[in-house]
Amino acid sequence: RMQDNHFCSQEHLGKIVGDTHVAMVKHLSKILKDNDIPITPDQFRVLMYLWQQDGKSQQELAVLSCRDRANVTRIIDILEREGVVERLDDENDRRIFKIHLTEFGKTLESQTLECVQKSTEDALQGINPSDLEICIKVLKKIAENLQ
Repeated sequence: RMQDNHFCSQEHLGKIVGDTHVAMVKHLSKILKDNDIPITPDQFRVLMYLWQQDGKSQQELAVLSCRDRANVTRIIDILEREGVVERLDDENDRRIFKIHLTEFGKTLESQTLECVQKSTEDALQGINPSDLEICIKVLKKIAENLQ
């Protein structure tokens, strides 16, 4: 019967981590919408890397954001339609596009980061900093174990 309990705890852990992720994404999405910021949490995951260093390729953005290339292409298509980014030819390799922020895309950074900060503060309300440190350490170890 020990094996049954072990399986249940694994299933339970996965569900808790998944439910937490979904809740955090929904909450951030609501805060972004309430502040009239026209991006989604998925788009934020890509934009975050362009705000750090503009002009990355789609492949680089896919690797950095842990998304597949098709997903990143779809996100960039939407961001381009919204006037947040533009695709420019790579001067060294015409087969590659570099993704650059537009002026509008650059202006979204500080507002978006404020929303992310607010969402994180809401999520961590009432949580002891040492408990959070342990939680982060454990989750990183789980991810490391599975790579």
